[in-house]
Amino acid sequence: MTTTKTALLAIGLCLGPAAAFAEQSPAREALKQYCTGDYMDYCSAYAPGGPEVEACFKANLKKLSPGCSAAITAYKKEQRATRRVSEAR
Repeated sequence: MTTTKTALLAIGLCLGPAAAFAEQSPAREALKQYCTGDYMDYCSAYAPGGPEVEACFKANLKKLSPGCSAAITAYKKEQRATRRVSEAR
């Protein structure tokens, strides 16, 4: 697997295993677009999809680019909204 594909996979999975099976959304696309460089800079030592990647992003939160930080915030907000809709059903 190429480094770029590995990085994109890691970003897609960095916020938890359930994210791996979620449909593509604007927030997930933003994660890929804005966080790939941060993954490569700070967290590429960790296997994609593992809990270590999420922990690495949390540990480096203050170092992340503004775009990546905003993408993570948007993704988490989207996940909370999705859970509320699921629970209401």
